[in-house]
Amino acid sequence: MKRKLISVSVITAVATAAISFGIIGTVRAQTDTGIGTNPHLRAQSAPTASPGATVVKMSQKDAKFIQEAAGGGAQEVENGKMAEKQGKSAEVRNVGARMVADHARINKELTALANRKGVTFNTSGVRAQNLGSADFDRAYLTLLDEVHKKDIAAFEREAKSGDDKELKAWASKTVPTLRQHLAMVEAAEKKSR
Repeated sequence: MKRKLISVSVITAVATAAISFGIIGTVRAQTDTGIGTNPHLRAQSAPTASPGATVVKMSQKDAKFIQEAAGGGAQEVENGKMAEKQGKSAEVRNVGARMVADHARINKELTALANRKGVTFNTSGVRAQNLGSADFDRAYLTLLDEVHKKDIAAFEREAKSGDDKELKAWASKTVPTLRQHLAMVEAAEKKSR
């Protein structure tokens, strides 16, 4: 039996072809699944929420704002429901009802926006805070005052320096409602003194 010698150029051609097929397969896997390590390839294959819907990738900062705003809004609704039942004065019960109505609407808008942007959150576990019953009205109004001051600052910050244009516009549009809430709470606090 006679041995055939394989030239170096044939070995090089076979090795190059094998490497090329391996690279092409890896690139296709990364592009198809979106789980590859190349960020440029992942960006091309964004996941979709439902057939025909396009999910827009949000910055971590904007996604965090959405999640915090959703949690805070759900807390306002639950606390408001409690105030409607436990409030001693008609003023506090009215403030509670206004919080429920406005924050339920705001939460609905935020949920729709988050769904379009592919940001998820779960507020089903949010319950009313225990404010005690001894001086419920004062405790509730004090809490609302503190929370709304923080919320106004957070919403103004998002409206000014957020990354997502639509989220910035929503935050800006929501600030006047939060300011109305704060003014209503401050007026109720003055009456209760």
